[in-house]
Amino acid sequence: MSDPKLRNAVAEIRAQLASAESLPPATRRSLEQLVRDLEALAGPDGIDADSSASLRERTTDAVRRLEASHPTLSTTLGNVVDTLAFFGL
Repeated sequence: MSDPKLRNAVAEIRAQLASAESLPPATRRSLEQLVRDLEALAGPDGIDADSSASLRERTTDAVRRLEASHPTLSTTLGNVVDTLAFFGL
């Protein structure tokens, strides 16, 4: 799935991660993996349906974990969840 809205949101998440200094290392690593997986989804080949469902769940979990401590990053991740839902993923 090659969608400009998703690609832009992923780029914004990557930029916010780069400037989020107070993220615990384990959280940062899991978010960086999530971004790599989102980039694979947004790429020309996409990913399979099972992987995209898991990806949506992991993104939703990240939104919940970051709501209080990193609201801007949480909002951006929420936009990705909305985009995934729009495409039925």
